[in-house]
Amino acid sequence: MQEMLSLVLQDEGYVVTIYPTAEECLNALIHPGQPQTSLPIDLLIVDWRLAGSVPGTEVIRTLRNSPPFDSLPIILTTAATIHNTDELQDLHVALLEKPFAVDEIVNLVKSLVLPGTVADG
Repeated sequence: MQEMLSLVLQDEGYVVTIYPTAEECLNALIHPGQPQTSLPIDLLIVDWRLAGSVPGTEVIRTLRNSPPFDSLPIILTTAATIHNTDELQDLHVALLEKPFAVDEIVNLVKSLVLPGTVADG
């Protein structure tokens, strides 16, 4: 799914970086002494169940406690049925349930990325 989503968003003019695991994402974005991304981040798409030992919700929680990611728009994708919507409200994410159509993700990204930002396609 990562590759397909990356291609779709690149076709829309967005710059996409993929982190294969939750640990790689957190190391690249917030952990001191680790390589940092060279581009500003305007949006993050996180899957509920990520590769690695850290769940997607924990990645989001960690980022929410780390400026400048505390107000970053985040899309949480999931194939699971979400019963506890309170947790999602606390994480301040947009939920996108799988399977989703290409136009759904493109429209959601466009609605969350502010005009004039780096990721504005």
